[in-house]
Amino acid sequence: MTLRERVRRWRLYYRSGRLFQEMLAEPGLAYRLPWMAAGRAVEVQFRSGRTFRMPAGRWPLLPTACRLERIGADFEFLDDAKRVRIDGLTLYSPLWTRDEAAYYREVFLDDVYGIKDRDLSGGVVVDVGAYVGDSAIAFARRGARVHAFEPSSTFCGFVRRNLAENGLADRVTLHEVGLAEREEVIESGHDRLRFVEGIAYALANLPARIEILKLDCEGAEYYLLSDPRFLGHLAPRQIRMEYHRGFEGVRARLERAGYKITLLRPGEPVGLLSAVQP
Repeated sequence: MTLRERVRRWRLYYRSGRLFQEMLAEPGLAYRLPWMAAGRAVEVQFRSGRTFRMPAGRWPLLPTACRLERIGADFEFLDDAKRVRIDGLTLYSPLWTRDEAAYYREVFLDDVYGIKDRDLSGGVVVDVGAYVGDSAIAFARRGARVHAFEPSSTFCGFVRRNLAENGLADRVTLHEVGLAEREEVIESGHDRLRFVEGIAYALANLPARIEILKLDCEGAEYYLLSDPRFLGHLAPRQIRMEYHRGFEGVRARLERAGYKITLLRPGEPVGLLSAVQP
């Protein structure tokens, strides 16, 4: 790890001061933890009364632990992954990721994709931007056949692990690619990202007339929706998507395709919407 990376890690950790104050029974422990012997086992107590043990050398994970505690998830840090139990499911994710709590809250607690109490038996869902498989698993658990897209080779490994852990591997087809404007492979440190030209790939590999299209693909949604063949082929009854470069860019495309839009989380440039065929 370079000096620059070490400084960045320290800054991110100490920016979590308010989080430590909110969640920890003894916030001062968070500031002592990085200075303790790395192998020392430390018991951390939350204000809720719950406790967990972690090696002091894993101090950068404490903010993630606080965020997971905030959403009421049970968790532990294994040698190769975080293991989180939420909403009756067990989900694994890389040790270095920091955003699980926000994603799991959206999917399982806030139900931003409208999955809970919905019977999707016999329906097909296309999930573009699968992360570690949390939303794909939520759809599959309600009876859907899911096509999940994820460009990260690391995250794809966790998608497979989570599908097997929750007994849903036979309901999800994992496409280990991202849908984008052009074919490209990006090597990124510990990860490898593979992208394909999204329109041609969708037309060749996805079924027509699906139930739900979920898009959370970091801006690629603008390209996908710009070509009428994409929605014309999939013809989803409902679209749930996070937009990343402003609402107006997707509004016109969806309205031209005949969808009625509801803003679920208005925002600029990032927000969340639902679109349905009247």
